Amino acid sequence: MIGRPQSGARIQRGRWQDLRKRKRSMSKPRDEALSTGRDRWRDELFGGLVGALFVMPAVLGCGIVVFQPLGAGFQSLGIQAAFGATIVAALLRGLIGGRGLQINAPRATQAALLGGLLVQAGQAATAGGYSVPPAPMIAIIFLALAVAGLSQMALGLLRLGDVLKFIPQPVIAGFVNGFALVILFQQLPYLLGLPDGAGLLAFLKGNAAITPGALALGALAAVGVWRLGERRSVVPGPLIGLVGGTLVYQLLTHLSDGALPLGATVKAPPPGLPLSWALPSVGELVGHPVFAAMAPSILITGLTLGMVSSIQSLLSAAAADALLRSRHDSSRELLTQGGANLLSALVGGTVTGGSPLYTRVAIHNGARTERANLFVGLALLAAALGLAPLLELVPVSVMAGMVIVTVLRPDDWTMQLVTLLRRRQVPQARAELVQNLAIVVIVAALVATTDVLVALTVGMGASVIVYLRRAAVSVVRRAYRGDRVHSQTGRSDADMERLERHGGVIAVMELHGPVFFGSAENLASQAEELAEGSETLILDLSRVNDVESTGVLVLRRLDERLTRAGITLLLAGMWKGRGLRVLLRDMGYSMPEEEGRVHGDLETALAAAEDQLLKRLAGGNEEECELPLSEHPSLLGLTRAQFDLLSLTTRRLTFAPGDRILTEGSTDDSQFFLVKGRVRVERRQPGEEHSVRIGSIRSGAIFGEMALLTGEPRSADVVADSEVVCHELTAEDIAMLDNLDPAISFILLRNVAIEVTLKVRRMSRTASLSDA
Repeated sequence: MIGRPQSGARIQRGRWQDLRKRKRSMSKPRDEALSTGRDRWRDELFGGLVGALFVMPAVLGCGIVVFQPLGAGFQSLGIQAAFGATIVAALLRGLIGGRGLQINAPRATQAALLGGLLVQAGQAATAGGYSVPPAPMIAIIFLALAVAGLSQMALGLLRLGDVLKFIPQPVIAGFVNGFALVILFQQLPYLLGLPDGAGLLAFLKGNAAITPGALALGALAAVGVWRLGERRSVVPGPLIGLVGGTLVYQLLTHLSDGALPLGATVKAPPPGLPLSWALPSVGELVGHPVFAAMAPSILITGLTLGMVSSIQSLLSAAAADALLRSRHDSSRELLTQGGANLLSALVGGTVTGGSPLYTRVAIHNGARTERANLFVGLALLAAALGLAPLLELVPVSVMAGMVIVTVLRPDDWTMQLVTLLRRRQVPQARAELVQNLAIVVIVAALVATTDVLVALTVGMGASVIVYLRRAAVSVVRRAYRGDRVHSQTGRSDADMERLERHGGVIAVMELHGPVFFGSAENLASQAEELAEGSETLILDLSRVNDVESTGVLVLRRLDERLTRAGITLLLAGMWKGRGLRVLLRDMGYSMPEEEGRVHGDLETALAAAEDQLLKRLAGGNEEECELPLSEHPSLLGLTRAQFDLLSLTTRRLTFAPGDRILTEGSTDDSQFFLVKGRVRVERRQPGEEHSVRIGSIRSGAIFGEMALLTGEPRSADVVADSEVVCHELTAEDIAMLDNLDPAISFILLRNVAIEVTLKVRRMSRTASLSDA
């Protein structure tokens, strides 16, 4: 038996726990315990200022992306509109924001949508022979943005935010990568230093020449931003590249007295507040002939923009939840995002949306609540008011290089697919990865070459076809708790009574069929609901035939949320060598296996959960001590003299883990009283290399009694799971005891009958639950 630890050992363990706590606190964002009173406002201020600093390059780049189809002369106006939109969104969120923190910023994908709409407007005007002034052209953006904001608010009012979560991850990744390609093609003419209005097609035909100085500056800025992006710094890499490229441009221009061709610079916006009332220009647009031709495109682009912005914002909110251990309100989030975009359209701004990157930056620098957005808005407003004279110093090629290198980074989820494909996987996992990557490539190509709506339709159609081919009608087969159904482990009456009383903290959910994006979210919701008030949740995957990438992602997130809530998740039905077990590991969900929370079958997992519960209730590990034979439950009712007589006939045996105590088919007739350790009962299946576990038996129970009663060969193997001590009593011993004192054999048979009756009762309860 293991004794109590020395006081010195307790002190050392306490110091070790303190060190572990300190290490965990260092790996988290700034300690929330310090954020009280003035410290909390200081943290919100610092987090907001750093967030504004990181957002600024996105404001500059995306403002150019939106207005670049109108020509270089409108780039400064685009930057001004992007500043106005970001300021409006930040101040609105700071005043009436959602439940959790989220930093809004112009998003490249959304900016590309609006820029593409202006391209369509120009084509429509050319085809119709219209001459459209700048004000109505710009009003097209405001009108589409208003449609997007209203659609987002409608989704929030109808509480349809959760519906957007069912869009498969490969489709979302395809959109992200497709918009990156669109931006790349739009910015290449500026990087090459082509004349204003000349596109790539003109360059390829030889009608436009490259400006080498502009290309060199843009490439230098791009390389610098790329290299700096691999390092962590308080000042973001894009801002360093922008300032550095501008300084080099101005220095070379000064030294050459303007003779060196380095390309054009950004034109400064009008001085003053970066906001203007947009309704007059919208009225001018409605009265222009181009409006009738563009109305369908404005409506479709606005609705698509609202959907894309909603998806990205909800994904960003989910990422913030993981950092802050919070839970956002999807409906309120969409109402806030839609209101910000609608207000931005009214005051002449562009589109914004939730950004997981800038939200993470703000959180890791102290921000915790929406109050940080107030400081983001005020900081950007101050920058916009004082930035006008400086903007015309920025080279267009440097800005283009910065934008290109920012959007050229592939989507993180897509890179995970590529990384996993390079590894060795089972064919099932590889086929799943190839299938997801194919959907990403198809959607990205359609976004870049055709239309967003076409890409969305094809991507969703492909995902639905895959789902319909393999999805099952239901995922949850049945669910119950450990106070109704127990494992087949033989335990003492006292332990069984504890499980009857406290076993409800063990929850079991048996699954069947494939776990896909269409069912994974519902599964997670049902699992979390069942796990409320529990200590352990067991997911039985023995009947699950497939799990796709979104299902793996949902399982991993469910595991993380349960862990934060103090609930242990066990995966059953994951026997060694099973393809599903290898699939989960290859798809990046290896945490349960690394932590020993994967079990070959439900019986083993349920027994492990019961062991942990009994251990907690007993305040320690009862198997460390050997149970005196006189206290064995199967010997209750014997007098002292009868026990002394029995003890003379039994033999004390010990077994090491893995030792085979009984062999299936053997004809020995011994009964064993288990007083220490645990044994498992197995049966060998014809044609199978491994045995099937039937149940477990723990200290305080008996085994081998059926052969003694019936005289038939052993029906299963009994193998030691730990160090085992038991007392053997043979049929010959019982016959001798019957001659000496017949009451002894009667009491033994009565106790065996009682235990067998209890086992049958528990098995009947399990069978009735299964039938139900």
